[in-house]
Amino acid sequence: MKNITLVLTALCISLLSFSQANYKITWGEEMKLRKGTADLDIIAADNTGLYFTEQRINRSMFGGSGPSVYKLYKMDKNFGEVFDKEYKKELRGLEFQSFQSMGNDLYLFATDYIRKERLFKIYGAKVDKNSGDLVGDFSELGQYELESKRDDYDLKVSSIRNGNAFLLVSNISAKDRVSIGVTVLDKNLKELENTVINLSFDPNLYQLADVQYTKDNKIVLLGKQFEETQIGKKKRKRLIFTQYAMAIYSNKGAKEKDIALNADDRYIISGKLIEQKNGDLLLAGFYSNGARKEDLNGFFINKVDPVKGELLLSSFKEINAGMLGRGYEDAGDEDDEQKESRKRAKKAKDDDEEDEFPNSFVIKSVDINPSDNSIIITSEVSKYSYYTYTSSQYNANTRTWTYTTTHVHRFTNQDILLINADQSGNIKWVNALPKSQWEEVRTTNNSYGGWGYSYDRSSYFAQSGGMPFYSSYKSLISNNSLVLIMNDHTSNNVNPEYGDRVKTVSNFRKRSNTYGITVDLSTGKMTRKIISSNNEETILMPRHGYVVNNELFVPSWRQHLMAKTELKFAKITVK
Repeated sequence: MKNITLVLTALCISLLSFSQANYKITWGEEMKLRKGTADLDIIAADNTGLYFTEQRINRSMFGGSGPSVYKLYKMDKNFGEVFDKEYKKELRGLEFQSFQSMGNDLYLFATDYIRKERLFKIYGAKVDKNSGDLVGDFSELGQYELESKRDDYDLKVSSIRNGNAFLLVSNISAKDRVSIGVTVLDKNLKELENTVINLSFDPNLYQLADVQYTKDNKIVLLGKQFEETQIGKKKRKRLIFTQYAMAIYSNKGAKEKDIALNADDRYIISGKLIEQKNGDLLLAGFYSNGARKEDLNGFFINKVDPVKGELLLSSFKEINAGMLGRGYEDAGDEDDEQKESRKRAKKAKDDDEEDEFPNSFVIKSVDINPSDNSIIITSEVSKYSYYTYTSSQYNANTRTWTYTTTHVHRFTNQDILLINADQSGNIKWVNALPKSQWEEVRTTNNSYGGWGYSYDRSSYFAQSGGMPFYSSYKSLISNNSLVLIMNDHTSNNVNPEYGDRVKTVSNFRKRSNTYGITVDLSTGKMTRKIISSNNEETILMPRHGYVVNNELFVPSWRQHLMAKTELKFAKITVK
């Protein structure tokens, strides 16, 4: 196997010079959101301001919680509040799905499930960007008659055809089959295409990974197949990934061809479909040299011919994965709560009580360089683990015990792998950026009630919420360079090279800076600069940022369970 170390060393010692990016940061004034804020999402920005949504837990006076409340905010160019609009009345009886931006317009999508009729309905409306009000009433965009009475059907809305149409994908599966509803809408929410695709997979052992609707009106489905196995000392059941399944369907839902993904002793272990500006499709991801898929051995980019139903091998690059995810040092600057959490996490793992999902590279961004239409893909080692513990407290006055269960969700984000390919999918270089971040969210419930937290770990319909808040990164293209914005430990102020040991950052309030990493797209060479220093009052959240040309709008908040959330925004301008 070729060793990527030689390639990366050559990149690092390259004598070619390039222009390192400079950064200007502008802060807005602090604003206070109501109690119970659980998540926020920047959804659009234009020449009049910034739009973001807030999700708030609706608490009852008895300590429980009801349906979430969603509010849309608009801020002007100076981050002054223009309006805030709550959609309690408009969404009465409906389930909020998402806001979507297309061109200069903003849309709100919602769903409904009518149990008596077993109907799953999808609604949409345009939003007035000057006031936040709906332009007219919700329009029914489609409905599906379902066999069961469950009301947790999934919907994902995305833009296709270079932002000129919406793709609505619904998971309408039954107990014995996987069924996917596919609808294409124009900008006026008028239906252009609608079909249902029925697959023969067991719904418990199949997970939709990606869907593309091509310029030739073909539907490409990429899914993951699993098998159930027992693991750990307690023989708990867990789904283990076995293989990817890819198929081409007509716009009427008829299967035209299955596409074989494994070839030449390379076995696909992750994949993502990439639509190019000309409408062509690429499949990018990681492969293993073994049929058991235990090791990551390289990265590939394949061309997809949806008309002929063929996968054309374009390019692959071997990776010495043994050097990735290894060189980390605990910083030793954790607070008492973090130290106690580390001990409890270790104990839960030793006792086989932690649900841990193994390290895996997750493709986080795909950027197209406008100068030559080359493709820059970034992928990150991401891991999620979960465990609980119960503590008790005796009240001598009432002679009663109170039992509190703490749910701990831990997010680990490590090395970034960068891949640069030409517009045909031929890989030009691969580089790695060592880093190590982890953070946790804790929720509790006891006899007096509490609030919950959920995390959907993967799949096409994943709704992962706001966590992690301060880990991971955001990418953008500027001046023929890729720019990565992320938080890192203050000791990591020099850009590490492939295989270097780096400090782990977990105490973002006390020991982290926000860095800008400039990546030369000709060579893969990287340099970094400090953009700002995080502190007790302000921690930037790069992963939640929104990119407009060479500007990144980034939120920063202090979240409180029983008090108002304190929020402000920063604009990072890349020069």
